[in-house]
Amino acid sequence: MPIPRLPVELLQQIIDAAWNMPLSSNERIILMRASPLVNSAWAALFDIASSRDVYIPSAAFSDHFIRRLRREPTAVVPPSSFLGGLLNRFRQPWKPAFAPARSPNLACESITILLANPDVYPDKNGRIRLPMGAVLDELLETLDARSLAPNLRRLSIEYVDAGFDDVFQRVGLAALPPQITHLELQYSFSPEMPSWLVDSLRRKQEKQTRRTVGWDAQSIRRLSVFGAGVNTIQDALDACPNTELLEVQGGEILFKPAVLTASVRPA
Repeated sequence: MPIPRLPVELLQQIIDAAWNMPLSSNERIILMRASPLVNSAWAALFDIASSRDVYIPSAAFSDHFIRRLRREPTAVVPPSSFLGGLLNRFRQPWKPAFAPARSPNLACESITILLANPDVYPDKNGRIRLPMGAVLDELLETLDARSLAPNLRRLSIEYVDAGFDDVFQRVGLAALPPQITHLELQYSFSPEMPSWLVDSLRRKQEKQTRRTVGWDAQSIRRLSVFGAGVNTIQDALDACPNTELLEVQGGEILFKPAVLTASVRPA
Protein backbone atom coordinates (compact mmCIF):
# COMPACT_ATOMS: atom_id res chain seq x y z
CA MET A 1 0.00 0.00 0.00
CA PRO A 2 1.55 3.32 -1.03
CA ILE A 3 2.30 5.89 1.68
CA PRO A 4 -0.05 8.90 1.30
CA ARG A 5 1.62 12.20 0.58
CA LEU A 6 1.35 15.08 3.01
CA PRO A 7 -0.64 18.10 1.81
CA VAL A 8 1.61 20.84 0.50
CA GLU A 9 0.42 23.38 3.08
CA LEU A 10 1.19 20.97 5.96
CA LEU A 11 4.61 20.21 4.52
CA GLN A 12 5.30 23.95 4.31
CA GLN A 13 4.35 24.40 7.98
CA ILE A 14 6.72 21.59 8.98
CA ILE A 15 9.58 23.13 7.01
CA ASP A 16 8.89 26.63 8.34
CA ALA A 17 8.89 25.33 11.92
CA ALA A 18 12.14 23.43 11.44
CA TRP A 19 13.83 26.35 9.69
CA ASN A 20 12.92 28.85 12.39
CA MET A 21 14.05 26.70 15.33
CA PRO A 22 16.88 28.15 17.49
CA LEU A 23 19.69 26.10 15.94
CA SER A 24 23.44 26.39 16.31
CA SER A 25 25.47 27.36 13.25
CA ASN A 26 26.55 23.76 12.66
CA GLU A 27 23.00 22.44 13.05
CA ARG A 28 21.67 25.01 10.58
CA ILE A 29 24.37 24.20 8.04
CA ILE A 30 23.43 20.51 8.28
CA LEU A 31 19.76 21.39 7.70
CA MET A 32 20.67 23.61 4.75
CA ARG A 33 22.75 20.89 3.12
CA ALA A 34 20.31 18.04 3.75
CA SER A 35 16.99 19.66 2.84
CA PRO A 36 17.56 19.93 -0.94
CA LEU A 37 18.35 16.20 -0.98
CA VAL A 38 15.01 14.99 0.43
CA ASN A 39 12.93 15.29 -2.75
CA SER A 40 11.90 17.93 -5.27
CA ALA A 41 8.81 19.05 -3.32
CA TRP A 42 10.74 19.43 -0.07
CA ALA A 43 13.55 21.26 -1.88
CA ALA A 44 11.15 23.74 -3.49
CA LEU A 45 9.32 24.48 -0.24
CA PHE A 46 12.56 24.73 1.70
CA ASP A 47 13.78 27.25 -0.86
CA ILE A 48 10.71 29.41 -0.10
CA ALA A 49 11.37 29.37 3.65
CA SER A 50 15.13 29.87 3.45
CA SER A 51 14.88 32.63 0.84
CA ARG A 52 12.25 34.54 2.83
CA ASP A 53 13.86 34.21 6.28
CA VAL A 54 17.60 34.13 5.65
CA TYR A 55 20.05 32.81 8.25
CA ILE A 56 23.76 33.56 7.92
CA PRO A 57 25.63 30.73 9.70
CA SER A 58 29.09 31.34 8.18
CA ALA A 59 31.22 33.73 6.16
CA ALA A 60 31.07 31.38 3.18
CA PHE A 61 27.28 31.41 3.19
CA SER A 62 27.21 35.20 3.45
CA ASP A 63 29.27 35.36 0.25
CA HIS A 64 26.97 32.81 -1.38
CA PHE A 65 23.91 34.79 -0.29
CA ILE A 66 25.20 38.01 -1.86
CA ARG A 67 26.10 36.21 -5.11
CA ARG A 68 22.62 34.71 -5.17
CA LEU A 69 20.96 38.09 -4.75
CA ARG A 70 22.98 39.54 -7.63
CA ARG A 71 22.41 36.62 -10.00
CA GLU A 72 19.83 36.66 -12.75
CA PRO A 73 16.62 34.87 -11.68
CA THR A 74 16.37 31.20 -12.63
CA ALA A 75 13.44 28.85 -12.90
CA VAL A 76 12.93 26.56 -9.92
CA VAL A 77 9.45 25.04 -10.38
CA PRO A 78 7.74 25.39 -13.77
CA PRO A 79 4.36 27.06 -13.26
CA SER A 80 2.72 24.52 -15.57
CA SER A 81 3.77 21.55 -13.40
CA PHE A 82 1.36 19.92 -10.98
CA LEU A 83 3.54 20.83 -7.98
CA GLY A 84 3.96 24.38 -9.22
CA GLY A 85 0.21 24.77 -9.50
CA LEU A 86 -0.37 23.50 -5.98
CA LEU A 87 2.33 25.65 -4.50
CA ASN A 88 1.05 28.79 -6.19
CA ARG A 89 -2.42 28.15 -4.82
CA PHE A 90 -1.25 27.80 -1.25
CA ARG A 91 1.57 30.36 -1.30
CA GLN A 92 -0.17 33.34 -2.85
CA PRO A 93 2.11 35.99 -1.19
CA TRP A 94 5.14 34.36 -2.84
CA LYS A 95 3.49 33.47 -6.13
CA PRO A 96 6.21 35.21 -8.22
CA ALA A 97 8.76 32.82 -6.66
CA PHE A 98 7.36 30.05 -8.84
CA ALA A 99 7.19 32.02 -12.04
CA PRO A 100 9.87 31.27 -14.64
CA ALA A 101 11.93 34.16 -13.26
CA ARG A 102 12.58 33.47 -9.58
CA SER A 103 14.12 36.37 -7.68
CA PRO A 104 15.89 35.59 -4.37
CA ASN A 105 16.63 39.32 -4.19
CA LEU A 106 12.91 40.09 -3.87
CA ALA A 107 12.10 37.10 -1.67
CA CYS A 108 14.29 38.09 1.30
CA GLU A 109 12.24 39.63 4.14
CA SER A 110 14.43 38.97 7.18
CA ILE A 111 18.06 38.19 7.98
CA THR A 112 19.32 36.51 11.14
CA ILE A 113 23.00 36.27 11.99
CA LEU A 114 24.62 34.55 14.96
CA LEU A 115 27.59 36.29 16.62
CA ALA A 116 29.07 33.67 18.93
CA ASN A 117 32.24 33.78 20.97
CA PRO A 118 34.10 30.52 20.17
CA ASP A 119 36.63 30.91 23.00
CA VAL A 120 34.22 31.37 25.96
CA TYR A 121 36.97 33.19 27.90
CA PRO A 122 38.14 36.68 26.83
CA ASP A 123 41.75 37.10 25.63
CA LYS A 124 44.53 38.51 27.82
CA ASN A 125 43.39 42.05 27.00
CA GLY A 126 39.85 41.29 28.10
CA ARG A 127 38.49 41.28 24.54
CA ILE A 128 35.86 38.81 23.36
CA ARG A 129 36.39 37.42 19.87
CA LEU A 130 33.39 37.43 17.52
CA PRO A 131 34.52 36.16 14.07
CA MET A 132 31.10 36.70 12.51
CA GLY A 133 31.10 40.38 13.45
CA ALA A 134 33.13 41.33 10.40
CA VAL A 135 30.79 39.23 8.26
CA LEU A 136 27.81 41.24 9.55
CA ASP A 137 29.55 44.54 8.82
CA GLU A 138 30.46 43.54 5.27
CA LEU A 139 27.01 42.10 4.59
CA LEU A 140 25.18 45.28 5.64
CA GLU A 141 27.57 47.51 3.72
CA THR A 142 27.12 45.41 0.57
CA LEU A 143 23.33 45.32 0.83
CA ASP A 144 23.22 49.09 1.26
CA ALA A 145 25.80 50.00 -1.37
CA ARG A 146 24.25 47.77 -4.05
CA SER A 147 20.61 48.42 -3.06
CA LEU A 148 19.91 44.70 -2.67
CA ALA A 149 16.98 42.94 -0.94
CA PRO A 150 14.40 45.76 -1.31
CA ASN A 151 11.79 43.78 0.70
CA LEU A 152 14.10 43.20 3.66
CA ARG A 153 12.36 44.48 6.78
CA ARG A 154 13.90 42.68 9.77
CA LEU A 155 17.47 42.20 10.99
CA SER A 156 18.08 39.89 13.96
CA ILE A 157 21.51 39.76 15.65
CA GLU A 158 21.93 36.88 18.08
CA TYR A 159 24.81 37.20 20.55
CA VAL A 160 26.08 34.09 22.36
CA ASP A 161 28.69 34.29 25.15
CA ALA A 162 29.39 37.93 24.29
CA GLY A 163 29.28 41.30 26.01
CA PHE A 164 26.52 43.83 25.60
CA ASP A 165 28.51 46.71 24.12
CA ASP A 166 29.60 45.13 20.82
CA VAL A 167 26.47 46.09 18.93
CA PHE A 168 27.00 49.80 19.70
CA GLN A 169 30.52 49.69 18.28
CA ARG A 170 29.55 47.66 15.19
CA VAL A 171 30.47 49.89 12.24
CA GLY A 172 28.35 47.95 9.77
CA LEU A 173 25.18 49.19 11.44
CA ALA A 174 26.07 52.67 10.25
CA ALA A 175 25.25 51.29 6.78
CA LEU A 176 21.97 49.71 7.86
CA PRO A 177 19.81 49.52 4.70
CA PRO A 178 16.94 52.02 5.00
CA GLN A 179 14.28 49.44 4.16
CA ILE A 180 14.93 47.63 7.47
CA THR A 181 12.33 48.77 10.02
CA HIS A 182 12.67 46.04 12.68
CA LEU A 183 15.90 45.46 14.61
CA GLU A 184 16.10 42.52 16.98
CA LEU A 185 18.94 41.96 19.48
CA GLN A 186 19.19 38.69 21.41
CA TYR A 187 21.71 37.87 24.14
CA SER A 188 22.27 34.42 25.61
CA PHE A 189 24.99 32.39 27.28
CA SER A 190 25.91 28.76 26.71
CA PRO A 191 26.24 26.22 29.55
CA GLU A 192 30.01 26.22 28.94
CA MET A 193 30.29 29.87 29.97
CA PRO A 194 31.30 30.09 33.68
CA SER A 195 28.60 31.65 35.83
CA TRP A 196 31.01 34.18 37.33
CA LEU A 197 31.90 35.41 33.83
CA VAL A 198 28.23 35.69 32.86
CA ASP A 199 27.58 37.73 36.01
CA SER A 200 30.58 39.95 35.23
CA LEU A 201 29.37 40.65 31.69
CA ARG A 202 25.86 41.44 32.91
CA ARG A 203 27.22 43.91 35.48
CA LYS A 204 29.13 45.73 32.74
CA GLN A 205 26.00 46.92 30.96
CA GLU A 206 27.00 50.50 31.47
CA LYS A 207 25.35 53.38 29.72
CA GLN A 208 27.02 54.10 26.40
CA THR A 209 27.94 57.66 25.42
CA ARG A 210 27.25 59.12 22.02
CA ARG A 211 30.97 58.79 21.27
CA THR A 212 30.89 55.03 21.72
CA VAL A 213 27.62 54.43 19.84
CA GLY A 214 28.92 54.25 16.30
CA TRP A 215 25.63 54.36 14.42
CA ASP A 216 22.20 55.92 14.29
CA ALA A 217 19.32 53.91 12.78
CA GLN A 218 16.63 56.37 11.73
CA SER A 219 14.61 53.76 9.81
CA ILE A 220 13.90 51.47 12.80
CA ARG A 221 10.28 51.57 13.94
CA ARG A 222 10.21 48.31 15.92
CA LEU A 223 12.97 47.36 18.35
CA SER A 224 13.21 43.97 20.11
CA VAL A 225 15.82 43.36 22.82
CA PHE A 226 15.94 40.03 24.64
CA GLY A 227 18.25 38.91 27.43
CA ALA A 228 19.65 42.36 28.21
CA GLY A 229 19.30 44.85 31.06
CA VAL A 230 17.68 48.25 31.20
CA ASN A 231 20.82 50.21 30.27
CA THR A 232 21.42 48.17 27.12
CA ILE A 233 17.79 48.57 26.10
CA GLN A 234 17.94 52.33 26.66
CA ASP A 235 21.15 52.55 24.63
CA ALA A 236 19.44 50.69 21.80
CA LEU A 237 16.52 53.12 21.98
CA ASP A 238 18.93 56.05 21.81
CA ALA A 239 20.51 54.54 18.69
CA CYS A 240 17.05 54.01 17.15
CA PRO A 241 15.38 57.37 17.88
CA ASN A 242 12.29 56.73 15.76
CA THR A 243 11.27 53.54 17.56
CA GLU A 244 7.49 53.28 17.86
CA LEU A 245 7.26 49.80 19.36
CA LEU A 246 9.65 48.22 21.86
CA GLU A 247 9.56 44.48 22.64
CA VAL A 248 11.50 43.11 25.61
CA GLN A 249 11.99 39.81 27.42
CA GLY A 250 8.76 37.99 28.23
CA GLY A 251 6.94 39.51 25.26
CA GLU A 252 6.18 42.82 27.00
CA ILE A 253 5.58 45.52 24.42
CA LEU A 254 5.78 49.27 24.97
CA PHE A 255 4.35 51.68 22.42
CA LYS A 256 6.22 54.90 21.62
CA PRO A 257 8.71 54.40 24.50
CA ALA A 258 10.10 57.89 25.05
CA VAL A 259 11.90 56.85 28.25
CA LEU A 260 12.44 53.31 29.49
CA THR A 261 11.28 53.04 33.08
CA ALA A 262 13.00 50.98 35.73
CA SER A 263 9.91 48.77 35.95
CA VAL A 264 10.94 47.11 32.69
CA ARG A 265 13.67 44.74 33.80
CA PRO A 266 14.14 41.82 31.40
CA ALA A 267 15.37 38.58 32.91
